[in-house]
Amino acid sequence: MSDQRPTDPEAMMRRLEQMQAEAESMLAKFNELSERLGADAVEVFSEDGRIRVKLDAEGKVAEIGIDESSMRQHQSLSPTIMALIQEATATHAVKMAQMAQSLVGDKIDVMGIVNRDMPEHLRDRARDNLER
Repeated sequence: MSDQRPTDPEAMMRRLEQMQAEAESMLAKFNELSERLGADAVEVFSEDGRIRVKLDAEGKVAEIGIDESSMRQHQSLSPTIMALIQEATATHAVKMAQMAQSLVGDKIDVMGIVNRDMPEHLRDRARDNLER
């Protein structure tokens, strides 16, 4: 088996310049996608709009908002908040997967991985959240 790496210094320099150009192009594309898709926060609301969960850009819970009238229904409050955190996390994951898919193109099926590993009901809610 022969080694295919260039040994000519000029060829090596051209390859390094090509790699740098590709990295700069990918970074520019990432920055453009971040702006366009809003890679900052994700916010989801309960069906009645009285409870909300907001994740920061890293996917961590940043805020939980609860309407005063919802406080009276304390038995159902915890499960609703937990479900919203799962939904917000799924929304963040789908958003990041869309960005990653745009960056890698058809080299890796990022969305296929997400579709395979995320429960359908969460995936559908996440996509609905992103369309709003």
